[in-house]
Amino acid sequence: MSKNTIAVVLSFLLALAFGCTTKSNMQPEGNWDLSAPTSILPQANATIELDEIFPSETVDFEWEAAVNTADYIITYSVVLVSDTSSSYDHPLLEVEADENGRGLTASVSYQEIDEALAKGCYEKGVASTLKWGIKANSLSRISYSSSPIQFKRFSTDPIPNEMYLFGAATEVGNVMADAIPMKAFKDADGNTTFFETITSLTKDETFEFVSAQEEPALHYGMEDNKVKLCGSVVTAIESGVFRVALDLKNETLSLEKIDHIGIVGTPIEGEWGGDVALAYQGNGLFQDTVSLLKEGGFVLRIDGDWGRMYKQSPGTTNLLYEPYADAAGLAKEDLQNANVGDYIVSFDFLGSAYTYTFEEVELDIPTPGPIEAPEALFLIPGDGSEVVELIKDGNVFTAPHYLALQASVNYTLNSASDGTGTSYSLLGQIGETETPDANNVKGAPYFMEGEGEITVARDQAYQLKVDFDAPKVEWQYYNILLFHWMDGTGWDDREEIPMTYEHPYTFKITDQNLTGGHDSKFNSPWDVEFGVSDAAGSTDDATAMSGSATNKASVEEGVNVANFKFITSDGTYSITLEVAKDYKIAAYTIN
Repeated sequence: MSKNTIAVVLSFLLALAFGCTTKSNMQPEGNWDLSAPTSILPQANATIELDEIFPSETVDFEWEAAVNTADYIITYSVVLVSDTSSSYDHPLLEVEADENGRGLTASVSYQEIDEALAKGCYEKGVASTLKWGIKANSLSRISYSSSPIQFKRFSTDPIPNEMYLFGAATEVGNVMADAIPMKAFKDADGNTTFFETITSLTKDETFEFVSAQEEPALHYGMEDNKVKLCGSVVTAIESGVFRVALDLKNETLSLEKIDHIGIVGTPIEGEWGGDVALAYQGNGLFQDTVSLLKEGGFVLRIDGDWGRMYKQSPGTTNLLYEPYADAAGLAKEDLQNANVGDYIVSFDFLGSAYTYTFEEVELDIPTPGPIEAPEALFLIPGDGSEVVELIKDGNVFTAPHYLALQASVNYTLNSASDGTGTSYSLLGQIGETETPDANNVKGAPYFMEGEGEITVARDQAYQLKVDFDAPKVEWQYYNILLFHWMDGTGWDDREEIPMTYEHPYTFKITDQNLTGGHDSKFNSPWDVEFGVSDAAGSTDDATAMSGSATNKASVEEGVNVANFKFITSDGTYSITLEVAKDYKIAAYTIN
């Protein structure tokens, strides 16, 4: 027999021997058994009073292990079911055993048990008989044992943090998974007891309220004209759009029909003298296109009723029903508009949104053709400050340097410095962008010949280029950041701290925690990089707490621009950086 043949035979025998001594995990299902575990604690028929003063206290469960004749791993969970239940498939509560399910103990808080019993419609403050069981699970096999037990619930029902509305009367029908989320409100004490939504209902159909979009959940309905846990479903007596308000503290349900909902106030024609109605779009949304004539305050009211108004939580766009705010002691203020023109105005009453938005109507304006360029072009500020002459190069005019423009000032473009020549109007705003906080921000709205003011979306130092062939006004500005890092080791972990622009040409950081010994630079990566120049005659000083800085992009070949090392000790600092109009140099101070 050859050596190769002997080796093959030996390998086969070794494999066979190994296979005969190792337990296979692929045994047929019928070749092993799983016994039931045996309960130890709580003892059978024990009565446990759930103390709501100590809701985090626990009931401790213990049992003897089940036996798997094949020694496969067994995991356990504790389940609670009704005393008449013959199945553990849909328990009131199921909790995994300790040790990731492998232990022989589990602890469940009073609050968890009480909430589970409330979901099962067991009466508050009353001792009810149930069964607690241990579910043993090994591969695809499950075994159970159970023991009778009594729990006395808390004296009050739980109040959920979330609430949903569904039923045949609603827009989502009887599908619980699609239930309509309601807005939860906190009262002046911080307690959530009030829920609200606006939706449509269908006459003679029913609806109810639940704490989740799947079971188990708390179900609320009506009993003796009060909102009750496990109460009867509610029948809609009329079709239409309704404000649905659920007050669990006072056990009341309010259904206010809405014939129309509209805005009234400063921005609209007639101001406070009449409403502009918004169409109901379904799914809690009221929306329409509205001509906003001026900035200012307004309110949203139902059916023109001053007693049924929506205002907002101060400083937000979150809607707040004024009668509820007054009853709950919550601060409120008029809604605010900062827009002028045609806008899609939306009020969203779905779930936690409960807010309003403005979206400018997109105008279908044909692209303008080339415009004959004048011999000269001037930017004239409306506040009487210095007129800027743009530099002509063929049909393109460029600002001589970055211009500190203001949102509070209107400007004109004119071929004469006194405004008596040909005027040009902008189809948009300078500085209008969806990314105002980017590093290098650009835009290029069209312009046309004709009277019109040039407006600015935000204060900044802008470079302008007016191209009469395009015809566009190209604008650009920088946002500056302070880079702060440990030289040699901390570049990837550097801090990039945004600086706030202030008119004119100034960027600031206020009360910023900085680490001593770190390097620093003022950057708008990587077009602007203010640091310490080593050019002959430079006054830049890496360690000075005030002084000059040089933009690396502007230096001659061979000149290095190094990092600042002005932060020598940990602390809170305020920094001011004033850039030159050409962005070549800057002056800074640190306090």
